[in-house]
Amino acid sequence: MQAFYDRMALSIAQNTDSAQRTLASAVLQYVTTTLHVLTVAELSQALHEQASRVLDFQRSILDVCCGFVVIDKDGYVAMVHHTAREYLLSGFDRPFHVKRSAAHKQMFLSCMRCLMAVGLRAKVHGRQKPLFLNYAACSWPVHLGATSGDDGEVAETLARFLAGRWILTWIQILASTDQLRVLIEASRHLSRYLSKQRPNDDHPDQRQDIVKREFASGWAEDFARIAGKFGGILRQNPESIYKLVPPFCPQSSAIYQQFGKLKDASILVSGFSSQTWDDSLARLSFGLGTYATSISAPGAQIATLVPSGTVFLHDSLNFEETAASPIRHGERVYSMILNSSATLLATYGYRTIKLWMTHTGNCKLSIDNLQSRPRPLTMLFSENDQSLLVGSDDRRIRSLDLNLDSPGWRIIAELEEPELEGHFLNSPNHMALDPKGKLVSVAYRGHPLSAWEIDGPVHIGHCWRTRDVLARGEVIEAVWHPHQPEILGLYIEGVIFRWRPYDDETEEFAVGASRLAMSTDGSLLVTGDVRGTVKVFTTADFTNLYQLASEDNVLGLAFSPDLRRFYDVRGNYGNVWEPNALLKFVEQQNKDTESGSEIGSLAQASNHSENVLWRVDSITSLAASPTGRLYCSGTEKGAVYLYDRQRGKLAEVYASRSFMSIEQMTWSCDGHYICFSDSSKRVFIKTMDPEVGESDVSEETKALNSVKTNLDGPITQLLFHPDSTQIMVCSPSSTCTISLASASVTTSAKIGIAGSRRIVHPKDPTSIICTGPDDVYVLDWRLSLLQAFKIERPLDQNRLSGLQDQEKVVEILPTANKKHMLVQIERTKERMFLLLEAPSKPTASGETDRVDIGNISTKIFPHELRSSFSSQITLALDLLSSGNLIFLSRDFSICSARLPTQHDLLPSSLPPNTQVESESDIQRAYKNALKPSGPSGLKTSKSDEVKTLFWLPRDWISRDCLALCKIWRKERSLLCPRNGEIAVVRCATIV
Repeated sequence: MQAFYDRMALSIAQNTDSAQRTLASAVLQYVTTTLHVLTVAELSQALHEQASRVLDFQRSILDVCCGFVVIDKDGYVAMVHHTAREYLLSGFDRPFHVKRSAAHKQMFLSCMRCLMAVGLRAKVHGRQKPLFLNYAACSWPVHLGATSGDDGEVAETLARFLAGRWILTWIQILASTDQLRVLIEASRHLSRYLSKQRPNDDHPDQRQDIVKREFASGWAEDFARIAGKFGGILRQNPESIYKLVPPFCPQSSAIYQQFGKLKDASILVSGFSSQTWDDSLARLSFGLGTYATSISAPGAQIATLVPSGTVFLHDSLNFEETAASPIRHGERVYSMILNSSATLLATYGYRTIKLWMTHTGNCKLSIDNLQSRPRPLTMLFSENDQSLLVGSDDRRIRSLDLNLDSPGWRIIAELEEPELEGHFLNSPNHMALDPKGKLVSVAYRGHPLSAWEIDGPVHIGHCWRTRDVLARGEVIEAVWHPHQPEILGLYIEGVIFRWRPYDDETEEFAVGASRLAMSTDGSLLVTGDVRGTVKVFTTADFTNLYQLASEDNVLGLAFSPDLRRFYDVRGNYGNVWEPNALLKFVEQQNKDTESGSEIGSLAQASNHSENVLWRVDSITSLAASPTGRLYCSGTEKGAVYLYDRQRGKLAEVYASRSFMSIEQMTWSCDGHYICFSDSSKRVFIKTMDPEVGESDVSEETKALNSVKTNLDGPITQLLFHPDSTQIMVCSPSSTCTISLASASVTTSAKIGIAGSRRIVHPKDPTSIICTGPDDVYVLDWRLSLLQAFKIERPLDQNRLSGLQDQEKVVEILPTANKKHMLVQIERTKERMFLLLEAPSKPTASGETDRVDIGNISTKIFPHELRSSFSSQITLALDLLSSGNLIFLSRDFSICSARLPTQHDLLPSSLPPNTQVESESDIQRAYKNALKPSGPSGLKTSKSDEVKTLFWLPRDWISRDCLALCKIWRKERSLLCPRNGEIAVVRCATIV
């Protein structure tokens, strides 16, 4: 075969036509190193000028390549045989050969030429993409990684590409073709290429070369972060990469430095103390109202379990939700487990256990559970995924043969726990199987942990606490080391322990954790707690390798198989973390260095400022000055901070000695006063003088009052009088007012509506409108009831049956003309938007005595926003004077839309005088009332036009964000709490 190839190669080498030899060399370079076969047209575009000089390109490449390549009927150009590729790429003693690095260089340069073509963005927008574009966009990183690090032409071309707007067009192309995973690959290959570059001390522009390498290294990090943090946004709107993504990147990042701080930028983001990327690589979002509790990531899939019966699957490379996700079990699920390759998923529900194929989402098996309904405590795929072991709270280990169409439960071990004097034996609360399915640990409340050999079964021993032989402790987590018979576990008080049952040796370490997970190789341990702190330890000697602090309770943890990442789940979202400390740990493991020095150096390297343990003091309240410039926040630990929009944090206005959280906060209309309350029902009023100077702000305490005796229940709202002379303090069932002149409570009354909000009357600043889910009260500042109305709400099935959840009003937004109010009402997993006519200006207060709350006859007939519009809204933020509604959408974007006109509104109640005799009559009458009154009906397009102003990054979305984010109208900004800080997003289009 080699002699045959030698004759073909000799024919190319002896070709007297230099142009044909050059063409043959170029074609063979491309065909031997291409990642997938190219068509004749794609190859022609890749070769560019060389192909343009040939009249019949297809015929020419067959002739000049002398049989090395073939063209099939579909026009694909390929090597005649894989041995021909090996022949050309190996050996320099051949008549003709292809140098691998040179070939990859030419492929890289061709890809760059295609991606840096003039007018490419316009062609992409006009759907006139070059044929070679898809290959160039997806493959250039691989070819770059295979080139020499010392090639000046490659380095210069790469620098030009990274420094121009071409790079944004490239990302747009990947997003529009759903290939953002290439960004992850590009990050890896670019880092690999940069590691091959050697500094040249003799080069005259050495300093400039260092700057270029650092710039390229910045982009390598940016690629991975952009894919993880903004992947969902880019898939929805690929063009957002130009103006909507760069401002949200850290100020030191390459993408921000190039494209995020332009003078004409319409979006500016400030408020963060860190200017670099954090260790969060991506955020896994499960949707509002969803609460996930456990996570597993043994292979290419990341699985998260929602106990109500849903499992979400995400790709571990690009963190997109897979096509098979979500998997719905159909009932409450106790536990789930993935096999080691993440191709099979088992879910254990109340009545059935099901086996799923993760790549399709199809249910492979469904087996009925035992009639006794034992609760599963541990599960394990064994015998090469041919069987499933289940340990349950009846102290039995059972097996299912997954090869059978209808497998039955088979008991393989009954664990008869020996009784211990002074200990009460009850049902197990935790079990753990070792990876081989040979050993099991069993934990009980108030009883030492027990270890067994399943074959027999044989009891090995009990784990006794080291501090006291009689100390019991409750084990809440335990896991077997994969390579040796030892258990690492967690006691309920946060103490980690290591137990070697055969040697009866125990070690304990106090870390304050509530969750625990081990890496697949047993070298690392990760813990999490209820305050959001995560710590990574080496299992060899419990060296603290890494730690981070963030918000929300950690409910589940898992490592990636390569140890470079770990995952956590925190209710309605999960996090993907990729800290440098883990990358260094893996690198040193691969070098097989001495264990002690390796761990020591890693521990020292990870002890940098961003990993100093601190707990996030979560934002609990937020208010902005109506006059602009200043805003305040209150925290869970009772601190109040004052900020300047441009200069950031100015001062700590207040610090609670008893750490009472700040629950409510508001600013006076003139900007001179800030009022806040804490969880002990103390109300503070501070005087602010922003006119002292741009460099400072004067503040002093105006009043301090405790309203414990005046209010029943917690403080739910604070409301300043428009003239800043008094403030109203509200609870669900009572209200009081505080005079700023006397600094004391002047009036209190048992008046209020559960789940209500209050606003100053749009038509009369001397009165207040209190709006609840079903009632509207109008009060004056002396707390006299002026008017009372009943809201005739939609007759949905939940309200008719009396099964509605507790509802509350979360926002009231008056329209610019002061004639209507937009009211957002929430109940579990549902929200409703009603447009109410604002009550007329109240009559003289002398008539108020006639208002009877127990017998309200006056009714308000509101309109409900149609679901086609309201279903897009998660939180209504503001109604601007222009008539635009600013809201947070379900995909976590900030949107603007005209408030719907009359044609877009649904009548929310039956017309007056409608006669009904039964529930069915009510439903029928209401259905008739919903019919469009004219030909326009639902086809009013203007109000349906929703304009996206910008998207919030996924890792901004949290409980605090959804509860507290607000529009700062004076500054055209959004205030958004994130991880104990406040992001200020200034957007020119908030008008």
